[in-house]
Amino acid sequence: MTEGTAEPVIGRSARKRQAITAEATTLFLRQGFRGTSMDEVAAAAAVSKQTVYKQFSDKEGLFREIVAGITRNADAIIASITAAFGATPAGNREELETRLTGVARTYLDGVLQTRVFSLRRLIIAEAEQFPDLAADYYRQAPAAGIETVAAQLEPYRASGLIIADDVRVAAAHFAYLTLSPAQDRAMFIPSDLPSAADRQRFAATAASAFVAAYGASAR
Repeated sequence: MTEGTAEPVIGRSARKRQAITAEATTLFLRQGFRGTSMDEVAAAAAVSKQTVYKQFSDKEGLFREIVAGITRNADAIIASITAAFGATPAGNREELETRLTGVARTYLDGVLQTRVFSLRRLIIAEAEQFPDLAADYYRQAPAAGIETVAAQLEPYRASGLIIADDVRVAAAHFAYLTLSPAQDRAMFIPSDLPSAADRQRFAATAASAFVAAYGASAR
């Protein structure tokens, strides 16, 4: 086989793997891990069952790869939250509230996606069978978001612009003020997400409440 003929074979294999992963994700979301068979995955991806097993050793291996991919996607949300804080800290209470409103809106836009909630529900549903995957997802997504906010709030605590005995607790309060009203509803009704105007209102309210509680002049 020449070098020129090898590339299409590699390309076909990669496309089949992508098709298997995509169709398996859809099936797992709709039917759960236990309710999905490798025969169904093969049929949905228009490949043979042998091809599925060539790409993935078993259903658990396929599921693990899908969840790992979901978990890695959280990195993009974390990066956008970091960027929303800006390169330099805000200089006063009013600027801080404005900055935090932008951070909260970025947080909401990153999390409030129908697919994100569907995938999160899948991980929660299978947490008992795959506790390591659930724990990894928690560490790399919700917990990582709070740790990121805490790191970004630390300069404000050090300068005295916010007063917090535990900056991580303050970060958790900010995260839940931002996400909880919309997230609780979306976990049960992922197809009915808040509008852009509602997200902005949630963001502004969260920032205002946080600064009222933790801003230096509020003490």
